[in-house]
Amino acid sequence: MQFEEVADRVAGIPFTPVEFGRRMYDHVTETKPEQVLELGTAHGVSSAYIAAALEANGRGHLTTVDHGGATYWDPPAEEVLARAGVAHRVTIVREHSSYNWFLKEQIERNSDESGNCSPIYDFVFLDGSHNFDIDGLAVVLIDKLLKPEGWLLLDDLDWTYEHNPSVAPALWPDGNARPFGPLSEEQRTAPQVRAVFELILKQHPSFTQFVREDEWYGWARKQPGEPRRYDIKTSRSLAAMLTAPLRRRRHRRASPPTA
Repeated sequence: MQFEEVADRVAGIPFTPVEFGRRMYDHVTETKPEQVLELGTAHGVSSAYIAAALEANGRGHLTTVDHGGATYWDPPAEEVLARAGVAHRVTIVREHSSYNWFLKEQIERNSDESGNCSPIYDFVFLDGSHNFDIDGLAVVLIDKLLKPEGWLLLDDLDWTYEHNPSVAPALWPDGNARPFGPLSEEQRTAPQVRAVFELILKQHPSFTQFVREDEWYGWARKQPGEPRRYDIKTSRSLAAMLTAPLRRRRHRRASPPTA
């Protein structure tokens, strides 16, 4: 499936900008992964771009995971993927309170009696809670399941609860406070995904190649033992780079953090 075709079919559905859809599509068609994992489904637009690239490759499957309560998206991922014509390339999982429990089960399923975990994914896209506590653990678990030479992509490096107050813990639409209570001022204003990228991924011995792209996306390649490398890339003009974060803050909603 050509990129322009899937882009037309998901046009107008949040939250993945078409330029980022292009970047993911190109990555998948270039690296040709067999098994892809996405953590954080939402409407399924990013899922559609990934699955369309797999379709273009003629092989591969995407598993996309969100928490069990993620049924409020309109349109739902099932409808978006069907509209895009790539539903057969995707398995949607909404069985747990957190995708970390899904990762835990995958590690159990792929570990032997000696505790050795066999990695199963070639590419993982993490775009879920945007919470340091949840995603910090997630990248440690992902390492066990990501094959050598595989890539891990983090979205929303500069996302903050300060600019997305409606999804801050203890402020959910259902009125129910989360057990860990409200966020501190520092937690509200700090870019928590960036902290995961800088303090966990970049210091993790399994990951040695890093790319920070357009000030919003963090790529990390699992190449243990290789020289460490960090690149900064941009595909946009300076004006676009200055205005895009503000635009994304107004329109993007994160999947609610899960306990």
